[in-house]
Amino acid sequence: MTTTDAGSISFVIPCYNAGDYISEAVESLVQQPLRRPYEVVIVDDGSDDETTLKAIDTCAALPGVRVVRLAQRQGHHVARNAGVAASRMEYVMQVDADDRLATDPDLLKGRSYPDRAVDILDAEPDTAFVHTMSWMFGAFEGFTISSYPCREDLVVRKHHVPTSIVCRRADALECGLYDPKVVKWGDWAFAVNLLASRFRRGAGNDIRCVAGPFYEYRVHSRVERVSDAEVSELDMTLLVVANNLDFFQDRLNRNDAAAAIARDVLEQKPTRLDDLLHMARFDLHQAQIVAEQREFALSSPYEPLGIP
Repeated sequence: MTTTDAGSISFVIPCYNAGDYISEAVESLVQQPLRRPYEVVIVDDGSDDETTLKAIDTCAALPGVRVVRLAQRQGHHVARNAGVAASRMEYVMQVDADDRLATDPDLLKGRSYPDRAVDILDAEPDTAFVHTMSWMFGAFEGFTISSYPCREDLVVRKHHVPTSIVCRRADALECGLYDPKVVKWGDWAFAVNLLASRFRRGAGNDIRCVAGPFYEYRVHSRVERVSDAEVSELDMTLLVVANNLDFFQDRLNRNDAAAAIARDVLEQKPTRLDDLLHMARFDLHQAQIVAEQREFALSSPYEPLGIP
């Protein structure tokens, strides 16, 4: 399906048994002071929970909200891909069903994050994607440890890429979307696919950050998250590197096989201290707050909670 509105954005929400969290996610989108055309595409990934199904039906009655229903559960990334394929707008953004966009009026005085991101992408063809920082809420509150601007060279070295990126729908389709085989670290894998595809076309790979934080990441145990899966990170990294070997070889200036590069990429993944130092270079006060919140040490007492 081709896009219909230039400068417009589709929000894709994959949903499997998210209960009433899906309502919060959708409400946070329709409450944004958006100046550009938009749509919300909920992808029901075979939900069989009555609360979830009722919440989806309620959301579907809102203006600008559509539902794509998969006959049976196919997984988070298949649902994401189905949403992008079904979207009708020029730009796309993923929102997890248990997360939401910030609606704080003070934060939104300078316009919404999606509008700002689309403005940047409209004006800068060499920008591959735009992201914002994430604020955790629920069982823990505060910035994620990776709350600093992404760069292509950092992505190549396994730095975190948030769900919150806004990119061109055409680029997302061109790069092959999310790889269902990469069952964990899928946002990083998608960003690599996107950057590698643009690299092959000779396009620029700038990455821009709208700080915010405009994305709210829910910390809880009620809904199953992809990040909870027990998966070999080396295996997942190898899949991504093998699929984009030319890109990694070029950016790392080496001709090794995929397995050797994957091991080195994973070894370069930042520690929590590395992340904190990157954050401090961007915003020292913010880094100090995060260090205090986490009772910062080389091994964090919050690691068993899975707090990013």
